[in-house]
Amino acid sequence: MAIKVFRAHTGPLKKQQKFKHLLRRLPNSLHLKALRYKSELSAYNYVIGRLLLKNGLESFSVDSDLEKIEFQENGKLVLPGIHFNISHSDHQVICAFSKEAPLGVDIEKINPIDFKDFTLMMSKREWEAIKNGKDPLQTFYRFWTRKESIIKALGLKLSFLHKIELDVSSEYFVLNNNRYCLKDLSIGQGYYGAVCSEKEIGVIEYEEIFF
Repeated sequence: MAIKVFRAHTGPLKKQQKFKHLLRRLPNSLHLKALRYKSELSAYNYVIGRLLLKNGLESFSVDSDLEKIEFQENGKLVLPGIHFNISHSDHQVICAFSKEAPLGVDIEKINPIDFKDFTLMMSKREWEAIKNGKDPLQTFYRFWTRKESIIKALGLKLSFLHKIELDVSSEYFVLNNNRYCLKDLSIGQGYYGAVCSEKEIGVIEYEEIFF
């Protein structure tokens, strides 16, 4: 299946456009949630994510009324007629779309971490692959983003993360006899990203959006 990823960088937007001006482009019903964020960057990322969603829906000729969005139990956003998922980390935000099947995406800024803080999130086999990898930090983020993308694609809660065991060399994950396709995203230097779907993932198209 084909996937289209819309992306935007929050850094330049913070310098070019005031938060209140971007917020006005969203329905009033979304303003309160955006204003609840204590971090300015998190608030910007929330708004940019919804604007990317709106932009993508319009490009697919799908109703772009964001007030029609429904929420699954785990908080995943859904709309009839199209599948999409939003992710953001640091100053980068993406929104991925497919007309064919549900999908999940995750991006992470690569920052130094203490592996001990994530001991329970990975299996023994995964930790062996991470520590024996050419670049342990890169391998960790590859596992992490893939696990997050699986959770988001399947509509699971974050508490399920530690139950997923991956083979970093495989492009597939099997759960309850169902096979899911995994692919890395080309997000740019300093970031790692992954996408998951129940259908075979083919072409991934990227489009930079400047608001």
